[in-house]
Amino acid sequence: MDSILKIDGPVYRLLSRIVELILLNILFILCCLPVITIGASITALFSITLKMVKGEEGGIINGFWKAFKKNFKQSTLVWGILSLFGIILALNYFFLQFYTGKLSFLILMGLVTFSLFFCVYLVLLFPYIARYNCTIKEACINVIKISIANMYFILLIIILILGPGVLMLFSPLWLVIKLYMDIFIGFSFIAYASSFMIRRIFEKYET
Repeated sequence: MDSILKIDGPVYRLLSRIVELILLNILFILCCLPVITIGASITALFSITLKMVKGEEGGIINGFWKAFKKNFKQSTLVWGILSLFGIILALNYFFLQFYTGKLSFLILMGLVTFSLFFCVYLVLLFPYIARYNCTIKEACINVIKISIANMYFILLIIILILGPGVLMLFSPLWLVIKLYMDIFIGFSFIAYASSFMIRRIFEKYET
């Protein structure tokens, strides 16, 4: 029992990790408040969690702020582009319900295909930028190559990251639970959990 509770035991390590994730979640939310900085905040968040899963993280605050400043311009531009495409996709889905032509099914399939690519970029592009020094063009090309070669893991990552947000649109109870969790640890925990799979995928191409 003493070995479990001692300072280097599993309970202490678990509690320390929870505290780190809560702190990381607070930093992420604060840096997202201007909205335009959400992209840089996501990149900084994954910069820390991708190191956490391998025990490579240093100071949470200094590490987050350093990654935030380093990738600010690139991540902000990517966030703007993805936001624009997201709005366009949403408008297409909205107007599709008023279209009664014979091509409605083909249009829907096209939208679903573009939505899948959009989701891939949404969940993998910021972690890629956080992990590697590259241009936006290089990141976009490599993310698609990686996603094609690792479709199973990418689908799991999409479900893990975007699934809770989709569920809350259909369940008031889940909406309350998710909002409550997000305030304290939700964002950082999801990033941390998904980082195990993302880091595993990235490491396949680093050797």
